[in-house]
Amino acid sequence: MIIYSQETDDGLAEKISASMSISYASIVEPCDIKQNEQIKTKSLASVNDADLYYVQSILVSSSWNRNDDVFDKAEVWAARKTPEDKPTNLEHDENLIIGHITSNWPIDTEGNILNEDIDIDDLPEKFHIVTGSVIYKAFTSPELKERAEKLIAEIENGTKYVSMECYFKGFDYGLTDKTNGSYKVLARNDNTAYLTKYLRAYGGQGEHENYKIGRVLRNITFSGKGFVDKPANPDSIIFNKRLIDDLLEKKKNDNLIKTGVIENKPTISADTENMIMSDNIEKQVAEINDKLDTVSANCADQVAEAKATASKLEETNKQLEAAMNEKDEAIKAEQLKSEEAAAELETLAKEHDDEKKKMEEEMKKAKSDLEEAVATISEREAALAAAQAQLEEANEVIAGYKMKEEEMARKDKAMKRKASLVEAGLEEDDASAAVEKFEALDDETFDAMAAMMMKKKAMMKPEEEEKPKASEDEAEAALEEVEAEETVDLSVGSDESETESAEANIRSELVEFVSARLGKNSK
Repeated sequence: MIIYSQETDDGLAEKISASMSISYASIVEPCDIKQNEQIKTKSLASVNDADLYYVQSILVSSSWNRNDDVFDKAEVWAARKTPEDKPTNLEHDENLIIGHITSNWPIDTEGNILNEDIDIDDLPEKFHIVTGSVIYKAFTSPELKERAEKLIAEIENGTKYVSMECYFKGFDYGLTDKTNGSYKVLARNDNTAYLTKYLRAYGGQGEHENYKIGRVLRNITFSGKGFVDKPANPDSIIFNKRLIDDLLEKKKNDNLIKTGVIENKPTISADTENMIMSDNIEKQVAEINDKLDTVSANCADQVAEAKATASKLEETNKQLEAAMNEKDEAIKAEQLKSEEAAAELETLAKEHDDEKKKMEEEMKKAKSDLEEAVATISEREAALAAAQAQLEEANEVIAGYKMKEEEMARKDKAMKRKASLVEAGLEEDDASAAVEKFEALDDETFDAMAAMMMKKKAMMKPEEEEKPKASEDEAEAALEEVEAEETVDLSVGSDESETESAEANIRSELVEFVSARLGKNSK
């Protein structure tokens, strides 16, 4: 069953979920329903089965019952066949199954069976579903046998009634104007769910403003019936065989209407039945004649008294008619007010519905805008990630280019230094080795070294070049001579001690290198 937000706010969700099936019991009143011969045909079949006790009763009526549950005629008609083959129990206790329903059929308040093909619009506002059922008798357990016999005795004494059991899947609201008695049904939805808390079924008082409010059950399934002491439906009686016989003879007996069972007595032969009926008729005729004599004696007095009473009644009727006319005018005025109030209520409900739709549309638009913003953010994040990837890729390319440029610069520098050393007199291999060995020297220092070698080369005489190889001491002396003539800053750092150390190291390496190369050249 749908539970609306207003009902949840009112704390009714659990109560509504727990009350999707109902069974009721309340005080019974005499019923003025009349039965016809068709009911006898329906209910008295197979009454001679020794292990079964047959009964028939009104299960439910299309009416507003004393528990403020409204059984709409269309809903009852749609569910009219669902009681068949369902269990019967004691006081709605499913652990006390005592029989089952064998048949059911709809009748009007005059006892006429309604045609199955009747149009819904042609249904009377009030009709009944009659059920035929059996009570199990053949028990071997003494306790169960005693229980069945006790129930049958209570039925025959007229102290047992029936109360239906059913499930339903939803409900609406039945509203009866307490002023003029007008009735209407209001659909249960988000706009009207605030009325649920006023229903007696969920702890309310059964009233709201000027209306008596009931629960109109929807999508009903009848699930069985219970034998109870007090039914909720005043018409839920159990029929008596004598009542049926009287009705078949077009007689009315109010005392028998209140009670009733189908008495499970052995069937007698037709001849015996005719003899019994003949004796009974003669006795009844004699009793009627005696009563007629008594009635005749009192008839004159009763006629005079009746005339006097009729005169008084005529005067009273005139007074009542005047009072009724006055009351009718008041009722019409109240009815007009009620109609205006109902129109105002419908207008407010429509305004509430329009406002709700507007809010839903705004929420839908806001949700759409949010989804669009999230999508835009996602797209921007993706674009940012792609740009970041491209940047990293570009940085890698730039780094590669820088490495290539540095490598090219380094090679160009090496080639220039090699050329200067070759020009200074070294062979290409020796020049390459010198460039590689002294690659860490800055350009100024390296150029100074090359200049010294050029100067040395210029100082050498052709005949000296042809002389045999000079000794290492001579080469070192020559190098020192060059150093004495021109001081070269061979430092690579800013600190004085570091400069002196660097100069000493480079000087030593230059002496070794030049000495070695001069010796090679002399060859």
